[in-house]
Amino acid sequence: MMKRAIPRGLSVYLDLMRFGAAAVVVLSHLWTLALPAHPLPWPGHCAVVVFFVLSGYVIAHAARPELGLRGYLHHRIARIYPVVLGAAALSIVLAAAGVATLQYAGTRGSDLLDVALNATFLAQTWTNVALPYNGPFWSLNYEVWYYILFGIWCYHPSRILLLCAVLVAGPKILLLMPVWLLGVWLQSRMTPLGRSRALWLFALTSAAALAFIWFDAGARIREVMRALWPQAMELTRGSNQFVGDFLLGVIVALNFLAAGSLDMSWLLRCEKAVRYLSSYTFSMYVFHMPLAALIWNGLGVHSAPGLFGMLLIGIVGMGELTERRTQWYRALLAPVFAHKPAPVPAGYPSGAAGIGDALGDVPDERAAS
Repeated sequence: MMKRAIPRGLSVYLDLMRFGAAAVVVLSHLWTLALPAHPLPWPGHCAVVVFFVLSGYVIAHAARPELGLRGYLHHRIARIYPVVLGAAALSIVLAAAGVATLQYAGTRGSDLLDVALNATFLAQTWTNVALPYNGPFWSLNYEVWYYILFGIWCYHPSRILLLCAVLVAGPKILLLMPVWLLGVWLQSRMTPLGRSRALWLFALTSAAALAFIWFDAGARIREVMRALWPQAMELTRGSNQFVGDFLLGVIVALNFLAAGSLDMSWLLRCEKAVRYLSSYTFSMYVFHMPLAALIWNGLGVHSAPGLFGMLLIGIVGMGELTERRTQWYRALLAPVFAHKPAPVPAGYPSGAAGIGDALGDVPDERAAS
């Protein structure tokens, strides 16, 4: 069945949300370091929830039947692995140079096993191993398993294979999968609402999201559950806000549903800028912590302008080598998967041509084949 194209206005809105969420994650990790006299409670964990909902929506939109399992794997690997290998290389180089780590960056800075576990996405399955210098990498371990499980469900509906994948993924990853599946649900339910109803829903969900963040509702729910079931909650580790994450995910999904029924054409005036900024979202998320450790501890740059300025240069540089060359990597891997890739667009390298998943993708009809 042919899937409905994502309206351009909605696509720009979702890309704007994606870039905004990535910026919040970066600031949540580095603001206190760079500006300790002016602390601000950036909601980094809530931003990851936005990523998960977006990711489910985008992957469900891009996973067309004619793509097949080979094509699905081809696109996911070409999108994910260049960035993963770039992050692994940064970790190895920083460890070899003896650079001190930072808060949120992980402490095991010289263990190649940690790098290998993260590069194979096993670091958050039945264990809890951070990529050296790159604590935020944990969520990519989660997302890749959601890609795997969804791909099996769509393209290779084997109950045994699906069960094996579920068992390998483990309970922590599965606890947050309902948040990701909200995006899948959203893609299948993205039907127009009446304008008045959409306006009310958009306003209500925007207010609800702000209230959820202001009162830190996810953490409050977690602490109540921890008091009731301390041992069980200890096992959940990075997924210990799963109840609050799902509630926020519902709010986010309904907000996107409402946005899809509103006239977002006014955003087209800044489409080019939003597309360009969002084409570095994956790089912002994956590279900001190791680059910050290099700049702050390795190079000794201890000013906010210096840190953020050099971080911007580093992210753009790493993005140009990885995230923004996805079409080239697809073409490079095409013989392996015997899958004809989408043609490399003029002006290579190209970034995302449309709204991307939490870690970057191109699902609309211009670049999702």
